[in-house]
Amino acid sequence: MRIRYFRLGDISAVITIQHAAAIADHVPARSEEAFTAWFLDPERDALANAFVMTDDDDELLTWGQAGTLEGIEGEIVGYTILECLRDTDGYHLRCHGAVHPEHRRRGAGRSLLIGALNRARLLASDFEFEAEAEGVPVYFEALLPCTDDAAPRLAAKCDLEVANQLIIDGLQLYRIKL
Repeated sequence: MRIRYFRLGDISAVITIQHAAAIADHVPARSEEAFTAWFLDPERDALANAFVMTDDDDELLTWGQAGTLEGIEGEIVGYTILECLRDTDGYHLRCHGAVHPEHRRRGAGRSLLIGALNRARLLASDFEFEAEAEGVPVYFEALLPCTDDAAPRLAAKCDLEVANQLIIDGLQLYRIKL
């Protein structure tokens, strides 16, 4: 498996994963049009803040995860996108994403979550001075499905804790202060 930045040509695979995960997790699925508009909204900057996980054959990548062999690129099995929200409680760098149900329990979700957390730390450096001056925290947050018993374990591996039992459309909000 390999994680890489999202490309515009990936949107149909991301939509398919979003839909399959919504069904498996018993959460509302967005329509293709609504999801595409939300995902590609310029405020989210998907080309910089979204990642996909592919099922590239690791045996073919003998030099490691740094690149691919020309013409060999695996199927997208998961995605994540980070968005920045601001309210009176602080700055919220919120991770949305999913792994296709057929590819779960193989480390893709954890890799995507860690990639989003690393990107959040980089983004937070742009406004941490302002947040400190305002006396408000900067949070990394992730929405994970309530029906998946692996979600709390995944959150714990990244030191995320339940955020006030806040559930949004069947997804539990977890967070950590950056």
